[in-house]
Amino acid sequence: MIGAGIVGASCAWHLCKRGADVTLIDSELPGQSTSFGNAGCISPSSIFPFSYPGAIREVPGWLLDPLGPMKIRWSDALPLAPWFWRFWRAGTARRVAEIAAAQKTMMASVTSDYDEILGETGTESLRQSNGLILLYGSEAEFDEESYHYELRDRYEIPWQRLTRAELEAMEPDVRLGEGIAVLDPAWQHLLAPGDVAGKIAESALGNGCEWLHDRVTRVANSDSGVNAQTESGRTLHGDFLVLATGVWTNDLLVQLGHKVPMMAKRGYHSMLAGPNVNISHPLMQVKEYIVMTPMRDGLRVAGTAEFAKIDAPPDYRRSKVLLRHAQRFLPGLGGSEVSEWMGQRPMMPDSMPVLGPLPGHDRVLCAFGHGHYGLTQGPTTGRIVSDLIYGQQPHVDLTPFSIQRF
Repeated sequence: MIGAGIVGASCAWHLCKRGADVTLIDSELPGQSTSFGNAGCISPSSIFPFSYPGAIREVPGWLLDPLGPMKIRWSDALPLAPWFWRFWRAGTARRVAEIAAAQKTMMASVTSDYDEILGETGTESLRQSNGLILLYGSEAEFDEESYHYELRDRYEIPWQRLTRAELEAMEPDVRLGEGIAVLDPAWQHLLAPGDVAGKIAESALGNGCEWLHDRVTRVANSDSGVNAQTESGRTLHGDFLVLATGVWTNDLLVQLGHKVPMMAKRGYHSMLAGPNVNISHPLMQVKEYIVMTPMRDGLRVAGTAEFAKIDAPPDYRRSKVLLRHAQRFLPGLGGSEVSEWMGQRPMMPDSMPVLGPLPGHDRVLCAFGHGHYGLTQGPTTGRIVSDLIYGQQPHVDLTPFSIQRF
């Protein structure tokens, strides 16, 4: 099992629960990479791709706005062109409908899968089920999202437009002005997402899983399974190999004759350990694509999309921009002990993960590319991988998620 984020940890946990001998390998400690710094939200209603009819036309405006939600490091722009072409192709009305239908099957069990894994790992206290409040600066901004709400209605995804009195009762510190507030009741959030991923891995280790703090550099088929070599010179053999390797997956896939159109979509956060505002629901500022999440250790303001090489240094100006944006609806926002973070989402152009056996290598299982929804779909992916290894039919049709769609 390569990768100890929420996806890899959940895969290890489900397999160990069924008695498998698992070695969990990562160069970072469990839950301390991308799973640590995300917005902390479990979003089962997020079934639509980021691409949609007309979305590609908004990209130039985002890029020209120095405070916009997207940034490309222009020295890295040329290699991104094929990815954006696929992103555009994923945004046709027909393809959006196909993606939404597939993701709805995946999201259907997210809440119950979290019920199970949080309950059995003693981390239920780190989950809140308050829903999400979406904030729009004006009626016009809300109208720009009409396509998404039409899709919500079509797929029977609940939402509620809040009155000003309802919003004030729920979040007194929010200043809506002439804006609009919408409640998505399905969302939940974790008070410490990195700790939850770490506890899931810890539970797997307590149930027989072996931990290896190392980096896998080579993978290959053998006559009886799969071999992996690590940076420290160790060679491991297993009946199956699970790739929960995020943005680094292609480094291993190419050794097996495959490659996927995955980009590192960087996200940033600013964490205020002592915020001077009090909120109890995650707030999504829709125009700026940021989420403000109340957590155990303070208020996390997360978001933005930066496309750059995997090894490019962070640009923490993006973290500072997040705080400036958050003051649009929380004008009094400030506080002490502000920390900044950058992580890399493994983003597929159609916003769907890659799941299932690798063609030509049936003992290599794909569990990567979840993008913004790794935290949401981690435990569900773990159950799917466990079923595949134990020869059972997963509860989700994996055909739309196959690597062969590319």
